[in-house]
Amino acid sequence: MSLLSRLRKSKRLYGALSRLRSAFGRAFMDCAHAAAGVRRDKVVFSSFAGAAYSDNPRAVCESLRRMCPEARIVWQLSPKAAGLDEVPDGIRTVRPRSLAVLYAYATARVIVDNLNRPVYIRKYPDQVYIQTWHGDRGMKKVLLDLRDGIPYPDGTYMDLAVSGSRFATGVFRTAFGYAGQVLECGCPRNDVLVDPPEGLAASVRRRLEIPEDASVLLYAPTFRNDTVGAEQKGGLKLNDLTDRLERMTGRPWVALTRGHVLNRGISCEGGTDVSRYPEMSHLLLISDLLITDYSSCAGDMFLREKPVILYEPDKRAYVERDRSFYYDPDDSPYWVAHDEAELYALLERLDEAPGNTRELREYFGVTESGEASARVAEFIRQALYEGQEA
Repeated sequence: MSLLSRLRKSKRLYGALSRLRSAFGRAFMDCAHAAAGVRRDKVVFSSFAGAAYSDNPRAVCESLRRMCPEARIVWQLSPKAAGLDEVPDGIRTVRPRSLAVLYAYATARVIVDNLNRPVYIRKYPDQVYIQTWHGDRGMKKVLLDLRDGIPYPDGTYMDLAVSGSRFATGVFRTAFGYAGQVLECGCPRNDVLVDPPEGLAASVRRRLEIPEDASVLLYAPTFRNDTVGAEQKGGLKLNDLTDRLERMTGRPWVALTRGHVLNRGISCEGGTDVSRYPEMSHLLLISDLLITDYSSCAGDMFLREKPVILYEPDKRAYVERDRSFYYDPDDSPYWVAHDEAELYALLERLDEAPGNTRELREYFGVTESGEASARVAEFIRQALYEGQEA
């Protein structure tokens, strides 16, 4: 058993050490900010607390580099972060839970994140904090909607929230306790789904060694509380599914599996694990069918007018043990299967997907524009040059 695991077993000792770390972190940031102030051209990005160079922050970062190449960009990334080898030259990386990352946060003009901040991370009046979150149309309740009374600081820190639907804007208001500006232009990571760059899909397929004539089934369940940090166990026999799809469509199918960022990959019979591929949006772009359970990726996939099936055999247990929902998926337009028989029946309806996706767009009030990355990057550019000549 690791030292950290031993400490966590002693709640009193672990709590005391956490409070000490928080107090030190706040004091260090205060000193750094007082001594150095903010650097006007500095932007700090973080995705999933440094677990990956990915998601909405990555899309905004890449747009900002094209729009404002003189910006000094810093990324919070762990040494084992997914996509670390794809970080462009000229971007500095700092480790999570280090003095370097605290200094970066204390001295940045703009901070972009897709996860709620630890309570000890300060935000100062001369800084701009942009929250993109990482799931626009998710069914799982988050933050204050899930645990009211916990002192999440983001709602009071945020200067801008980025939303891709009226539904998500409402979640920012209630889950973050946020009353400020919402840029309802879409999720930056979804720009590639709304307006795919030429050649991107073919490039991703080559990288994953998917045959040119094959259709793709993506199975991407969300995490369970008792599997955080461990390998996920998939609940489907994907060989049976691809065999059935091949008989139905007359073409070959391959199955990919994607575990949640809080898990170490996924084990599922008949699927190729692509959990280390950094960009979920790229996997959705090349997929012809998505099967998930309670993951917000369902709300991204339908932007492509491709079929989405929620396979939820453990729904009652999940709600009791893991998360409550913003809406009951059975009362939504989503196609929901509670057992394999219902799943196979829904496979017979794949041709009806365009009509179903239109219903889902209306249900959530989708506002995806395909230009979200550029819109957020322009907001950052203006923040960097505020009070100066551009």
